Amino acid sequence: MIKNFNFLYLFVISITLLAWSNYSYSNEGEKVVSTCLGCHGVKSYGNIYPSYRVPKLANQHKDYIVSALNAYKSGLRKHPTMQAHAMNLNDKEIEIIADYFSNIKSDSIENIQKINQEKGIKEIEEIAVCVACHGKDGISIAPSFPNIAGQHEDYIYHSLKAYKNGTRNNAIMLGIAAGLSDDQMKKLSKYYSSFDGLEGISKGYKSE
Repeated sequence: MIKNFNFLYLFVISITLLAWSNYSYSNEGEKVVSTCLGCHGVKSYGNIYPSYRVPKLANQHKDYIVSALNAYKSGLRKHPTMQAHAMNLNDKEIEIIADYFSNIKSDSIENIQKINQEKGIKEIEEIAVCVACHGKDGISIAPSFPNIAGQHEDYIYHSLKAYKNGTRNNAIMLGIAAGLSDDQMKKLSKYYSSFDGLEGISKGYKSE
């Protein structure tokens, strides 16, 4: 009887500690991402100059978010606001942010891809240079490559132009963007933004 009581007591304590740990992590996550939501949590919030909407983050790969924040922190990737925020983040906070946004989703990747197939969006020939990394529907083949399905059209276009003119530095994308005309970049931006995938985030920390 005593042994059973001790076991039950330890079990209850373990569950309580686990719940408290998860609660604390959740609170910590909300605290860390609160600054991010000042821009990424406002629907259709845009960069002033050049003008484009800030990227959707919900349903993005964790590995990619970590890589992007570290690139801003090191100065490899340029954006005054993002660099200022990233420089004040430690490794743990970067992990928390990446975890938080990558886990905000309204559906599974499998269901999203099924929905995209049912949409019957006609492929364009320009995607030939994109599918090896980003897939035909913008759902990337590896977590180190960003999902671009459903991303804002103007943000994709701005990113491609930035790679083409060298203001964003990535060896693979520099080579690909260099061979794209302005019209082709616009077509690709419209095409990938038409799919379901990435989602905006409301200030209630939910996808929209």
